[in-house]
Amino acid sequence: MILRSLLLLFVSIISAASQAQSDSLKASMPIDTTTYVYGNVMYEKGNYNVAISVYENLLATNGQAAQIYYNLGNAYFKINQIGKAVLNYERALFFDSNDNDTEYNLELANQRIRDKIEAVAPSIFELWWRAYISWFTSIGWSVIAILLIWIALGGFVIYRYERFIQFQREGFYVFLIALILFLFAFAAAAGRSSVDKNYQFAIVMSPSAVIKSEPSESSTNLFLIHEGLKLQLLNTESNWIEIEMPDGNIGWIKNEDIVPVNPFKPEQNLTQP
Repeated sequence: MILRSLLLLFVSIISAASQAQSDSLKASMPIDTTTYVYGNVMYEKGNYNVAISVYENLLATNGQAAQIYYNLGNAYFKINQIGKAVLNYERALFFDSNDNDTEYNLELANQRIRDKIEAVAPSIFELWWRAYISWFTSIGWSVIAILLIWIALGGFVIYRYERFIQFQREGFYVFLIALILFLFAFAAAAGRSSVDKNYQFAIVMSPSAVIKSEPSESSTNLFLIHEGLKLQLLNTESNWIEIEMPDGNIGWIKNEDIVPVNPFKPEQNLTQP
């Protein structure tokens, strides 16, 4: 009976965390709904440049929102500005990593970029871990971890105190299971927080850009890449950024050739050589 009750409580915790995350995403939507609807109307009528202007203004005046970045990506895709389309789809996923529509449209946009570079395949564990921590935000995982540790303490009390002697066995299992789940939730909270903090990627915005061997104009040209390619940011030196390409190759690119996916300018936190 106790195990069943605690199982129902755990399901309620997950449901509450999911609802809180959903509410949080809704709360991030721009408050100027009239302007937002106007932008959508302009998009539906094929006035994509007007829609882009409306969405850009909403982001500038009302803050970040996954849905606005998604709509903005769609508008740029319609006028064949693929680099900006990719950037905005990536930003939409930065704020809402589980949106299937955004993932699908991003895949379509990536099919139009010039550089077809085979990415280094992640391990099965890495794929599983990414999927696992993406279920909730770091705050959501933290709430779940806190509630689980309280459940574990409750089970421990039931197990240790003679007053609950008839439920001692159930208390032990509740304590053990909740403690294990707490460790998983705590690890997910830490992992998601680390991913969010270190999400340092950028999209090439120039029609073409040269990857150099060193942060200098006189250094060796390594690769020529083109608009829309996603790069990982590593280090910064003056107006040069050290990057890693999808296939693992490393080099330096001018800061002016790329735009960070993270709208909060993660390159400012990069290690200075």
